[in-house]
Amino acid sequence: MLEPTAKAAFRATKNKKIGILGTEATITSGAYETLLRAAAADVQIVSRACPLFVPLVENGRVHPGDVVIETVVSEYLTPLKAAGVDTVILGCTHYPLLEDIIARFMGANVTLVSSGAAVAERVAKDLTRKGLLSARQSGGTHRYYVTDSVSGFIKLASLFLQQDVSGEVTQVALTSD
Repeated sequence: MLEPTAKAAFRATKNKKIGILGTEATITSGAYETLLRAAAADVQIVSRACPLFVPLVENGRVHPGDVVIETVVSEYLTPLKAAGVDTVILGCTHYPLLEDIIARFMGANVTLVSSGAAVAERVAKDLTRKGLLSARQSGGTHRYYVTDSVSGFIKLASLFLQQDVSGEVTQVALTSD
């Protein structure tokens, strides 16, 4: 569902200069570019594959002041900044965890559009329109079952979800049964 993200970026841009950050596959596909150009043929797009972002995020390198992530952000985003983009699509689920660092590098006049947030907003609108959105805001139980390292999952999931998940994780073995 790239369309909600592209629409949100197009609504946000004032100068029709949009940057796209994504994985190699996302950038190579050209999908965001196609959607943005369908909205306006004269839009200027600067796309950057950011292959180091995912492993850095997964290793907790997401905090302002971390020289490693700030160096990588500078390397990847300098062409977007030089091009004068006023809107940047964060085209991977990991990238919003770098939002503070990216925003600080790009400056206050640049709008960041998270692909996950744009899709979630679109889904909420669709559910509301169809009368299917639940009014319940909390409740329920979260349980996570992992086949890999429990401690690794807890660290990464707590980072992504911004809450402690340590009491809710169980390691399970995969079987052929």
